[in-house]
Amino acid sequence: MPLPSKRHFSLGKRPSFSNSWHFYVTAVNCANRITYVDPSLIFLNYFVDPKRRSRHYRDLLAHLDPTKYAFTDTLSAGDEPRVRIIVNKTRELSANTLATFPHLAGICLNTTDQWMLTFDDNNSSITIQTVDTDRGTDVAEVAVLLMLTGLKTLAAGARWHAFRSPTRFYRQLVAPTAGETVGAHNWTGTSTLTAYRKKVGIIGYGLIGHQIHRRIKAFGTDVFYNHPQRFSATIEQRLEIQFLERKQLFQECDIVFVQLPLTATTEDLITNDELALAQPHLVLINCGRAAVINKAAVSRALRTKRIAFYGADVFWREPIPLWDQFRMMRNVCITPHVSESVTGSIPHDRHVAGALGHLVRTIDAS
Repeated sequence: MPLPSKRHFSLGKRPSFSNSWHFYVTAVNCANRITYVDPSLIFLNYFVDPKRRSRHYRDLLAHLDPTKYAFTDTLSAGDEPRVRIIVNKTRELSANTLATFPHLAGICLNTTDQWMLTFDDNNSSITIQTVDTDRGTDVAEVAVLLMLTGLKTLAAGARWHAFRSPTRFYRQLVAPTAGETVGAHNWTGTSTLTAYRKKVGIIGYGLIGHQIHRRIKAFGTDVFYNHPQRFSATIEQRLEIQFLERKQLFQECDIVFVQLPLTATTEDLITNDELALAQPHLVLINCGRAAVINKAAVSRALRTKRIAFYGADVFWREPIPLWDQFRMMRNVCITPHVSESVTGSIPHDRHVAGALGHLVRTIDAS
């Protein structure tokens, strides 16, 4: 059987130069008519840990179209007109701040409270969406628990220091009945303090710091704060809080809460310089990151009774080594990083993602 001729496989005439040029010009004209639209920006107006950035973005994008919206926590020159939504924690949003975002349509708050908004939202077209839960409530509860543990010397009492003398040991062997112990309270001999009308300092006034503030107000305390960015006089008056420099805060306060993230600027932020100024009855609580406080400095302050108590839900090395000196100190209470391990709780990012999705649907429908 003869092979087919080449013309059976021909795709037609080879286009001439004029036809090729016409095809090229047509393609260029089509390309020029295509408009590339950058997705609108959702600006995360708070510190995002670089180690968790990708996961954080992914969680917040759960209910959004990635072709229409993109996240960023740092703005480059010229990005302001692209910002459509701001997700905010505790940074103040004033009228002057919002004026830099001409196309801003919505604000999503990481909390149920709106204390950081100082613009007139009644006469604004910006839609405000809050989440249905407050981040940091569980951490604040542990922080207050540690504060009371230090003030009431519960850590020392729990170690049963009655065995320190033969007399107290004998009393435990022949312990009287409940009816005979009325009035014979505090058999360990330790003294306690009260939080009533104490001066309390909060270093790192974020969402968790705000929740701590809300709880310790019930004790009738005077609250001071130290934060990388000082709030305006309007917010300070609204929260009934005063700003102090870090060293002055340690010098004047009876109780200090440390709620800072660990960054290159906050590592070993609190050292001997601050602790040397503290009052000897200072109760120091750390539920942020352990490395914000210099370990050697706080150990020396505890051993020399420069401060009275150190309580923390974080440690420099977790789990705590069996041989660590902090295990043996009477004026220390370390909880095993359980403040955010509430049974059945939903991660806060999911709450924010749901609120953000609702805000986007509202804006797109308007």
